[in-house]
Amino acid sequence: MLRMIRLPLAGLLLASLMAGCSSTPRHLSELPTTTATPVEDILHQAERRSGAEAHLLRLHAAQTAWSRNQPDRVRSILGMIPQSDLPLDQQQRFSELQARSELALGQPDAALRALRHPSLERLDALTPEAQLDIQLLRAETMAAAGEHLSAVQERVFMHNLLSAQAQQDNLAAIWDNLNQAPVESLREASSSATGDLAGWLSLALIARDHGNLDLQVYAMQQWKDKHPTHPAAIMPPESISRLMELHAQRPQHVALLLPFDGGLAAAADALRDGFLSAQYRAHSQGLAQPRISLYDSGAYIDLLQFYQQAQADGVQWVIGPLDRQQVASLAQLPELPLPTLALNYADTTTPPAGLFQFGLAPEHEARSAALRAWQDGHRQMAMLTNGDDWGSRSAQAFAARWQELGGVLTGQETIDAPANISGQIADLLRVRESEQRNQHLQDTLGSDVMVQPTPRPGLDALFLAADPLQARQIKPTLVFQYAGELPVYAASRAYRLSLNGEPNPDIDGIMVAEIPWLLTRSDPLYDIIVDSWPTAAGPMGRLYAMGVDAQRIFSRLRQMQEQPETRIDGATGILSLGADGRIHRELSWGEMIDGQLQPLIEPAFIQ
Repeated sequence: MLRMIRLPLAGLLLASLMAGCSSTPRHLSELPTTTATPVEDILHQAERRSGAEAHLLRLHAAQTAWSRNQPDRVRSILGMIPQSDLPLDQQQRFSELQARSELALGQPDAALRALRHPSLERLDALTPEAQLDIQLLRAETMAAAGEHLSAVQERVFMHNLLSAQAQQDNLAAIWDNLNQAPVESLREASSSATGDLAGWLSLALIARDHGNLDLQVYAMQQWKDKHPTHPAAIMPPESISRLMELHAQRPQHVALLLPFDGGLAAAADALRDGFLSAQYRAHSQGLAQPRISLYDSGAYIDLLQFYQQAQADGVQWVIGPLDRQQVASLAQLPELPLPTLALNYADTTTPPAGLFQFGLAPEHEARSAALRAWQDGHRQMAMLTNGDDWGSRSAQAFAARWQELGGVLTGQETIDAPANISGQIADLLRVRESEQRNQHLQDTLGSDVMVQPTPRPGLDALFLAADPLQARQIKPTLVFQYAGELPVYAASRAYRLSLNGEPNPDIDGIMVAEIPWLLTRSDPLYDIIVDSWPTAAGPMGRLYAMGVDAQRIFSRLRQMQEQPETRIDGATGILSLGADGRIHRELSWGEMIDGQLQPLIEPAFIQ
């Protein structure tokens, strides 16, 4: 008795295709959407065909490989197909498969190139569902490639075409992309945007521009009144909703714990004035602010006595102390009586819960230098650092961050004696080895052969952590050692900031990490504070700025804990909170031009 084998329709279609019957499919719509046939079998059949039939079979094999989560296979199969020979619908499927596989393989730029193929400019030939799939893929790919604002535009355009559940996911993706876009890009796009996109951009700028929680919430309420029908007003991003809740729970009584006398008194005064200026500005705008009580940290041998007094006074939060030893003592406690934002860093990496730390540590500038150099395309660097504690901490932080990014550290010299710097730089650049090779060449070929020594191959840039006197020797020495064009990334200590604008000689071309307060001078409180305390425009400005940011940070610490992606564009840098309770800063960058520090354009992509 003969056995009859019943094949599903998809199997029959593929079987007929492979058998070469007269009704061979020639269009995507005639192919099975799924098949149990091995990819190799489909490819073997393609080898027996030519022209359009072979291309269609290979495209089907690529589709099958994608459905089985084999992006590498998809890439190799597509390499066998000349896309330009395909009809429009097959070109579109080719581009989509290419984009999806490249994205899965971690190549978003290649995926984006595939999505920008001319065939995908004619989406009207596809079904509405297929069009949405391509648009969602395009938005996802743009975000992966760092084109966050383009991804936002794509998602805003398609939003009303999505299902209710998909709209929720789309709103979250829009907000995530806006949070990753540089602030300057948001401002530039906002100047010409219209409709819902304009509303999104203005909301994102409120979230990024206002460090003070009260000002931020006030601005958001005004935004909602202006955009009552905007998708983000009807269904606010989770971080915005939570921000409103945290604002309602903000502390009402805060202690400012600083030394009134001693070596840190001047720094404490600047911190206090910066903090209270930020407080008064918010109050002057009609926003209720917590009560601030000042306590002298030098009056307590044991800070637990202070906490007892503060609790008796009804204090809910503490900002301070400033002294590093006192912060270290707090870090050793098993727990703190009150949540505390210390204004320095302890060495311990396991502080008690409720202890947060914020300061102007040299490690921040060193890590920012590593990140900036990496973003500028450098991969091999050497270090010139001072031998004191500040220089050692800078060197360790730079090396750790540079190697974490994937960079190669080719050498390090500790510069302590000015008379030795020239020789140390020559050793770092290996110029003497080049001179010896050139001398050997001249001895061999004759003294008439002129060969200029060159620094070590592969060295892309230098990191410099030095004082102004040492820094003045670097650029002239590099020129003398045939490396005058070598980029130099320096910590802020490398230049002298003076109130009268006195120029810094011999360091033009060096790039310097500096806080926005002193580099762009665009902080909303800059003019107010400098008018009252002119020294805030000079080196003491770093401490005034730190006080301003301390006021901005403490009210948003719970938000920063719950939403680790939160960033505050502060007076001392872009601020974020680490899992260890430490505030991290990303510095702005300037270049020395005619002895003065001028802002550099920030890279478009920041990891």
